[in-house]
Amino acid sequence: MGELVRARLRLLHDEYVAAVNTAVAEGREDQVARLVEDYPDAALRVISELEDTAA
Repeated sequence: MGELVRARLRLLHDEYVAAVNTAVAEGREDQVARLVEDYPDAALRVISELEDTAA
């Protein structure tokens, strides 16, 4: 896994952590659940898109 992929995954992680923290603070458990469910697919998209461009 290249450095670009790692950097983008770190950014994605930070974005999701911020979104989850905001949702928790607002009492939006439905949004927390959706974010948790969506995160693996978003991470896989980052990996596949960036690895496709690196090939």
